[in-house]
Amino acid sequence: MDLGICKRCGEFEGRCECGKGEVLIKSEDRKKVSKFLSGLLRHFARDFGIALDEDGWAEIKDVLKVLKERYGVGRKQVELIVKFDPKKRFEIKNGRIRARYGHSIEVRTDWSEEGEIPKKLYHATSPKNLGPILKSGLLPMKRREVHMCSTPSEAIEVGKRHSSNPVLLEIDAEGLMKKGIKVRKKGKVYTADFVPPEFVRVASFDRNSPNPAKGY
Repeated sequence: MDLGICKRCGEFEGRCECGKGEVLIKSEDRKKVSKFLSGLLRHFARDFGIALDEDGWAEIKDVLKVLKERYGVGRKQVELIVKFDPKKRFEIKNGRIRARYGHSIEVRTDWSEEGEIPKKLYHATSPKNLGPILKSGLLPMKRREVHMCSTPSEAIEVGKRHSSNPVLLEIDAEGLMKKGIKVRKKGKVYTADFVPPEFVRVASFDRNSPNPAKGY
């Protein structure tokens, strides 16, 4: 959706209530900038001369210079992208910006935001990955952490990037933590370094069911 600002309604996504707000970045451009920003802060900052500290923070002025040259956007557009990102992938603080999760480059990942960790979490994957996962557990692969969602619907949405019919997995997050494996909250995503196979169960998925994860 479009992002903008209105003198009466404030910052908005889609349309402001009074209908007189100014759109600062169109939906298509928002997607392009957001996708590039994710890659920049997670994977290839060095290729564009961007320095990240050990926690993944970059100077926002350096990032804005790159985004201005490529997409013609300024600080306000980037602030709106960060504020309204549905998965809370980014954060801005004290003149710096970072991706909360998803890194392939070397950054410190052993931090967590405040908030309760659900007893059950979910991960969806291609059916071809199911055998190795049930044997060896969930591994970060090319990323630095395993990513999990708080609801089956969110996990399925992510899983559909890799398969039209992903397998839904339920993760015993409470069991992980009792075993001493840290589960971390980062935006709307939960992460762990590794999920052993004994904490993974296959779940069926029914969007119309009041209890969509079932059928072990």
